[in-house]
Amino acid sequence: MLRAYQLTTRTLIAVFEKGDAITLRFDLYNDDDPVRCQEGMAYLLDVTVQRKQFRIDVGTTKLLHETFSGDILRAEPVDGVLCLVADCSFYVTKEREVIEITLTGNMVEIKEHPPAKYV
Repeated sequence: MLRAYQLTTRTLIAVFEKGDAITLRFDLYNDDDPVRCQEGMAYLLDVTVQRKQFRIDVGTTKLLHETFSGDILRAEPVDGVLCLVADCSFYVTKEREVIEITLTGNMVEIKEHPPAKYV
């Protein structure tokens, strides 16, 4: 199902922890997307998995605690596993780091928010 969103070249803008769930929030805006290309609009997508389905393979866990944005360089679904590679910029520390995240299992909740203007 996530293949329909073509996450490569999109932006990971937040990671939320709530109870036993981890939510990754993406902004789907892209100049090349005929549906999600209007300047000043947010096209948000939340992908929620159980904590046990979320793993940071390379990089820091700062993205769980700090404001950042990450350009998705690669999003590869293989055999029920989604591997994400993101070039992250951390706003507070002004650091950059490439991270690799793996989402496993087939129990994924996907919520695409209605387009909204950035405030």
